[in-house]
Amino acid sequence: MSPDAFDPTSAHPADLDPVVLAAEARQIAGVDEDTPLRFLTDLAELTAGIDAEARLHEAGRVRTRAALRSALVTQLRVGRMTAADPAVREVPVRPVFITGLLRTGTTFLQHLLAQHPDLRAPRLWETMAPASEAAPEQLVRECETYIEEYYRAAPEFRSIHLLKAELPEECHRLTANSFRHSIYALRYRIPGYARRLDGLSMRESYAFHREQLQCVLRRDPGAPVLLKCPSHLWHAEDLAAVYPDAKVVRLHRSPTVAVPSVCSLTAAVRSARSDRVDREEIGRYWLDHASRALNGLRPGAGPMSTPPLDLGFREVVKDPLGAAEKVCDYIGVPLTAEARARMTAFMAAENDATTGHHAYTPESFGLTERLIEERFAPYLATFEL
Repeated sequence: MSPDAFDPTSAHPADLDPVVLAAEARQIAGVDEDTPLRFLTDLAELTAGIDAEARLHEAGRVRTRAALRSALVTQLRVGRMTAADPAVREVPVRPVFITGLLRTGTTFLQHLLAQHPDLRAPRLWETMAPASEAAPEQLVRECETYIEEYYRAAPEFRSIHLLKAELPEECHRLTANSFRHSIYALRYRIPGYARRLDGLSMRESYAFHREQLQCVLRRDPGAPVLLKCPSHLWHAEDLAAVYPDAKVVRLHRSPTVAVPSVCSLTAAVRSARSDRVDREEIGRYWLDHASRALNGLRPGAGPMSTPPLDLGFREVVKDPLGAAEKVCDYIGVPLTAEARARMTAFMAAENDATTGHHAYTPESFGLTERLIEERFAPYLATFEL
């Protein structure tokens, strides 16, 4: 069993008290009880929202407790690693961020590009334990156990999104360790927290994202670093403040398909922690949340020093290697014969495929195709979707 699964007998296994979680995290990490932790105000706001609004069942609270405590443990381990080896903070980072609304092909594109031997794509097991001192083999096993338990708790998720320890995954697994991230509003029904998040800067969270990424690269260096997360769409200015020279690849798909799909994903994820999942409320949330990010986008325009590369979902599906070549040209890494062969073999093995059938309709979330078209009219027109 992973040491992060430790629970002192003095605490209830579903207790979300930040003080208790912090004490346990310090004990797990093996640090003094007065070792400072960061983002505790954000943790308190998050746990208060979960307690008041998320409607978790007992097993969901236990899973939530373990995840929040694990984030605190990561904070402590990052602090210990950077204190013991200050050179970690000097590790160069040349990031390439793939982003786009969820369900637009970002996962497939990241998995495909990760086959390129000249791109460094942190794998799921690395982002789940960026500063752990355990051997990689142990961390892979723990990650595989996590994936099995996740799919068991949310069986519908298996047909929606592929998780593998040795494949890259969204870098919200770094950013969310600050307890300031929209992934929590996806996982839980916490409208108060979501409203608070809309008014917060993400610069500190991205700075901590960079620290964790440097820990990962200290163990196994490489550049450019290939990362992916939809949330960057909402926080491009703050991302640029921390990573001004980053390259950004944005994927685009009609919201008439993507929005109901992400609603379905959200319902599947929340069902792992709650028996009371309000599908129409999920539909309203994504209609508003996604339109605020997408309707203001302009092709090739963004706050980074290099303009973003915009790709259509259909383009990626129709010609994956052609899309990969465009990305490689954009970031200055040639698509070599070896890289092309690896990508071709990856697609032939269907490693990007999920199992089962993902069925959803707009109506099951209180939406209609016409309503979505009207809400996203500026985005649909601008990107000719």
